[in-house]
Amino acid sequence: MKQYLIVSYAYLVKVGVWDLDITEGSTKKVVPESYRAAVAEYLANQEVATTVTQ
Repeated sequence: MKQYLIVSYAYLVKVGVWDLDITEGSTKKVVPESYRAAVAEYLANQEVATTVTQ
C-alpha cells in the first residue's frame, strides 16, 4: 500500500470529489476497496488532530 495514495484518496474524499464507499445513486468515483480502511483511518486521524489543535 502506498502512503501517497492514501493521502491523495483522503483529499479527494474530503473535498467531495470521490466517495469512500459505494453509495447508491452516486456517480462519483470510489476509493479502491484495498485502500478504504486506510483512507478512513487517515481521515479519522486528521479529524482528531484538527479538533485537538482548535
